[in-house]
Amino acid sequence: MKKNDAKTLIKAAKKNAENEIKESLITQLTEVTGKLSQPSKKLDKKIRKGAKQLAKRLAKDLKIDKSTLTANQPAEAPAEASDATTAS
Repeated sequence: MKKNDAKTLIKAAKKNAENEIKESLITQLTEVTGKLSQPSKKLDKKIRKGAKQLAKRLAKDLKIDKSTLTANQPAEAPAEASDATTAS
């Protein structure tokens, strides 16, 4: 595997991890705030913004092992392609 390919895979894995962290934070925080108070757009906006910032910080510090990416490369490629088609 070329060095650029490895960097691309690591970058994609970090971005994927960031999105997963962000979505789980948003889900859990909105669930908790829904139990404690009435839902509001302002609170939802703050939750989304804070979750995005925290996920970015956490994903930045992640250490991705190159050997696991090369082993999972064929399995991950179709999943990423399907995510790209649904996002369009």
